[in-house]
Amino acid sequence: MPFEISVNLEYMFNEAGERLEDRVAAAAAAGYSKVEIFTTGGRDIASLKRALDDNGATLWTVVADPRTRLIEKETHEGYREMFRKACDDAAALGCKRIVVGSGPGVPWMKRPVQLAIVAEAIASVVPIAEEYDLTIIAEAVNIRVDHPGVLFSRTEDAVAVIEQVASPRMRLLYDLYHSVTEGEDPAVVLPQVAHMVEHVQIADTNGRGEPGAGTIDWPRMLDLIASVGYTGPIGIECNPTLPSTPQALAYIRELAAR
Repeated sequence: MPFEISVNLEYMFNEAGERLEDRVAAAAAAGYSKVEIFTTGGRDIASLKRALDDNGATLWTVVADPRTRLIEKETHEGYREMFRKACDDAAALGCKRIVVGSGPGVPWMKRPVQLAIVAEAIASVVPIAEEYDLTIIAEAVNIRVDHPGVLFSRTEDAVAVIEQVASPRMRLLYDLYHSVTEGEDPAVVLPQVAHMVEHVQIADTNGRGEPGAGTIDWPRMLDLIASVGYTGPIGIECNPTLPSTPQALAYIRELAAR
């Protein structure tokens, strides 16, 4: 089945300049109407909203600051304050999904204990998400290359917390690049978690280049994603290896349209 593509503007369309507003315009001109960013901290929200509106673009995901060490309970009050501000910004930008991570783990505490404390922190912000009518999506990211020390390093970590929070407001972001980099087999993992998946992101290995620049079999992966019933957009979160983002995305865009 055809998939729409959502593009992360932190990585792509940087040929348009440093301003996210200009990257929104460049993405829209290239035919991409769904975009993603990291945190809204330090952003001019009103200016970014104008850029989205002027270009007919939708902000698909934003990220609640992932650096808080949630396994330390004394961080939870500050985390709730940060999360509320992120939700306020997301709502102002018309974004309905807010990505959460775990922050760093520690070697002196058993993993299930750490995950339970993180679940406690995230459960405490569910009422805020409900207030803003947002969906929380938990993402696991690899520790082998990109995020050494993070607690949510495998899909099962994020799933464990989602199950403990046990709220329809909380679902899963399955990032195929992180999953493969961490040594997981998407053909095994994705069918097991498909009922939780709110969003899928991809990039290629090795080097996190655009799909087609590395070693992943993308026709097979797109067939897999379709086979588990996912019908949402596929987020591209890659470092383009070609001179322009539209060039870099041409292969996956054509493949996703079939």
